[in-house]
Amino acid sequence: MWFIRWLLTLLLMIYAVIFAASNLDQVVLTIPAIPMVRTQPVSLAVVVLLAVAVGIIIWAVVSFIGSIEFRRRIHQLERMNRDLKVELTSLRNKSILDDSELAGAETTVVGTPRPGSLDLPPYDYEREDEDSNPTRSSER
Repeated sequence: MWFIRWLLTLLLMIYAVIFAASNLDQVVLTIPAIPMVRTQPVSLAVVVLLAVAVGIIIWAVVSFIGSIEFRRRIHQLERMNRDLKVELTSLRNKSILDDSELAGAETTVVGTPRPGSLDLPPYDYEREDEDSNPTRSSER
């Protein structure tokens, strides 16, 4: 996409130079914001090229201001992503039955789980290792 944008910009610049070169007549400029002000006769080519240059400068300033906003948003999202990764890592490292909860646990009626606790059977880590690493019969 950037290639098409630069190609169109280059074509417009070439067109502006050709247009300016074909209009070498002398003109007198009147500035509408300030009445009764007229310039000395100036080549129309200079006026066209100055207008193109001013347009490019305005475009560059507006693009720079827009890129500052995008950079600020990128940094904000990177910071949020980093914070969420830290939180996710802390939640992954938290045990299912936290020792601090067990130390302060109250006696409960059998059959009713504590609020916020999981009623899970003990997990057999050795069985998982056997399932994921089957013995190789070819290594005898």
